[in-house]
Amino acid sequence: MTNLGLSKRVWNVLLGFTLLRLILAFITPLTPQEAYYWSWSQALDWSYFDHPPMATWLIWVTTHLFGQTIFGIKVAAVLYFLGTYVIWAKLIQEIFENERLTFLALLALNSTIIYELYGFVISPDSPLLMFWSLTIFLIWRVVKTEQAKYWYLAGIAMGLAWMSKYSGIFLIPSVFLFLLLSKDNRRWLATPHPYLASLLAVLVFTPVLYWNATHEWASLAFQGSRRVSGMDGWGLRFFGELIGSQLFMLTPFFFGFLVWGIVRVLPKVLKKNLSPGELLLFASGGILLPFFVLVSFKTLVKMNWLVPAYWSWLILFIKYYLEENRSRKVLKTGLASALVFYGIGLVVILIPNMPLGEGNTWSGWKDTAARVDEIVRDEASNGSEVFVYSTNYKVSSLLRFYLPGQPETFAQNVFGEGALQFDYWQNPDELRGKTGILVVDDRREYRFKPGKIAPYFDTVEKIDELTFENFGQHTRRIQIFRCENYHGLAGS
Repeated sequence: MTNLGLSKRVWNVLLGFTLLRLILAFITPLTPQEAYYWSWSQALDWSYFDHPPMATWLIWVTTHLFGQTIFGIKVAAVLYFLGTYVIWAKLIQEIFENERLTFLALLALNSTIIYELYGFVISPDSPLLMFWSLTIFLIWRVVKTEQAKYWYLAGIAMGLAWMSKYSGIFLIPSVFLFLLLSKDNRRWLATPHPYLASLLAVLVFTPVLYWNATHEWASLAFQGSRRVSGMDGWGLRFFGELIGSQLFMLTPFFFGFLVWGIVRVLPKVLKKNLSPGELLLFASGGILLPFFVLVSFKTLVKMNWLVPAYWSWLILFIKYYLEENRSRKVLKTGLASALVFYGIGLVVILIPNMPLGEGNTWSGWKDTAARVDEIVRDEASNGSEVFVYSTNYKVSSLLRFYLPGQPETFAQNVFGEGALQFDYWQNPDELRGKTGILVVDDRREYRFKPGKIAPYFDTVEKIDELTFENFGQHTRRIQIFRCENYHGLAGS
């Protein structure tokens, strides 16, 4: 056994996949969402409109260490996921004291897209998963040691999960569910420790509350009441989309394995006198997963919202699969198929200008930024003051990253539409009289609407168009417009 009580082959899995994620952080393209979270780090704050700050805070650290580069951004995700996998390894080993199970469970989790993608693509899900897992691990330490101090450490970890993403709030009912199910640990409900730990979590969450209090509670309203008000009637459309996205995110084998566990194992498991560790793993996903499945009958559930839900159930199901002495060949073949599926996905991402329709969000932006820079310099040489903007905050973020000097860019707030975090930066009225360089993409999400933009300028004329393709198929068309004499929002 080596440090932290983990075997050599467990460390080989942890460090081997970490090395793979470091390589991928070097060679994979920057996604629009990553560029958006990076743009937040250029204006460091207590929190942000879309999400709490934990992902961006580490991006600020890693880009100061490794430069304002794609690797500097992505390595933040690598660090968060290294922490996550070490926590998982310790948790599995301490609960079950079975090195083989620890090894196979980590290998399985590393073979899914959902637990690899956010290991080199930074998003709020990356820190959320680490601090969610840390909270569960510290609750396990409460069970194992019966020491109240771990409640307070768990409270800090829970607060950090909330500081990562608002869905971290589901940890409260998850822990409460565990205490209700575990007769040996139900006694903690009659002590002040769980409640004081929750208050400690609120204290850790104070920066986000402060930001909201000083910004008309905009973020909490956006993620709460506005999403609820946007829900449709009951239907199967979004549920079907959820099934499709999770089939991809888990890989077909592990999606099937999860369904097998829910249908065949879970009913049997719940009838048994489960150990506290098994109950804790069940409770970790026992609220979030059913909740979002139910929500999918009303509205879209994005493919990443279930990131914290699966890992503990997969560990539990693998444990019971091995105990029932089922075919090792099926599990090995499934692991191999998942890795192949994952590998194919990586190849698709790494092929330049891969024609994936609406799915390719990353190709073409470096070349576009180079052309925009040429236009900006030509305008400046002619005495024009210019600003760069787009019809979507994601494009604006990509342009900012790839433009030399990474100057501030603007989004749809230039023509009076909400632009999320961009609404809290420079007021577009301060750009009055300047020339706008507008960059638009042919994706549906970014569609150009001339009628909305024309009233804000004297003239809007197309000055260039870039097209990208591969395998003889169209990938992306990007148009650049020169917008003369911005009137400002009040003067439109």
